[in-house]
Amino acid sequence: MPEKKPRTARQAAPTSVDVARRAGVSQAAVSYVLNGVQRTHVSQEVQAKIWQAAQELGYSIHPSARALRKGQSDEICLIADVPVSAHLFELFAAIQQQTFSYNLAPVLYVSHGLPPQQVEELLRRIFARRPMGIIATARSMTEQQVARARQMGVEQVVLVSAEPATYTSCIVLPSYEAGTLAAQHLLERGHHHLGLVHPDDAAAAYGFQQRLEGMRAIISQTPGATLQILPMHLSLSGARALIETYLDGPGHPTAIYAYNDDYALPLLRALADRKFRVPEDIAVLGTDNVSFGEFIQPALTTIHADNQAIGQRAIEMLLALRSGQAIPAELTRPLQPRLLIREST
Repeated sequence: MPEKKPRTARQAAPTSVDVARRAGVSQAAVSYVLNGVQRTHVSQEVQAKIWQAAQELGYSIHPSARALRKGQSDEICLIADVPVSAHLFELFAAIQQQTFSYNLAPVLYVSHGLPPQQVEELLRRIFARRPMGIIATARSMTEQQVARARQMGVEQVVLVSAEPATYTSCIVLPSYEAGTLAAQHLLERGHHHLGLVHPDDAAAAYGFQQRLEGMRAIISQTPGATLQILPMHLSLSGARALIETYLDGPGHPTAIYAYNDDYALPLLRALADRKFRVPEDIAVLGTDNVSFGEFIQPALTTIHADNQAIGQRAIEMLLALRSGQAIPAELTRPLQPRLLIREST
């Protein structure tokens, strides 16, 4: 019979005592640092030693165990009831970068397109995880859902929205200001017949209305200037339908504010297919400054929404709320969009 090999003893998982011994600090200090408890008497140097020792030993705290001890997890949940897009993931990346600097864990949930019953179940599961905070688009969480989150122990909720909210803290996106910037730029380029893409997605309704009002405020000051609303479905076929319906005849707009970059990109492709020259025949302007907009031909002129600033503002608002402090005034000031002029206008 073949000789049986002796079983090797399973190595015990490292404990906080092992981490304290390796770092040369107290177990209490290890607990404070690894559990994210704010203690000013634990210096940055000691914190660095503890994290290094934990890494060398392969020590980790299970998120569920940490949530039980602290009453909440270290997760920051981002809930988005908007179509998946490059801008959404760039915004999530900006928030993720901020969360890591505070030893927090970002988790993205997309509820767009789910039936109401599934949305309710998704939110129930998120609330049950007891995240440290939630950052959500306004349509993702109603006033009643925010109240339910707080009933389940999730006190910190920050909305990112084109529309102000009164029932929780909110970062208001500058949609009206984007409309004024777009109109000013296109008029300065010599265009007097402007178009504004109207997305057929209900999630964009308020943002569209704000852009429209901003454009109208500027156009009203320019004699002879006109603005035409251009309905569009977010697809290449939707862009082609827009061209066939609104741009084939005389007197069509010579410059289009395409709501955002997601709508501008298929529109640029459809215009190229129909041999329209951009910007000579029709100028196109977007919003959001998605990363690949400057690499296409022609490079897309866009209105920059500073995702890094939004991400930093959202996390700092959550941290202020968690500590029971008033949100600093600088975090409530309106965001200022910025025009990035490229080749498409």
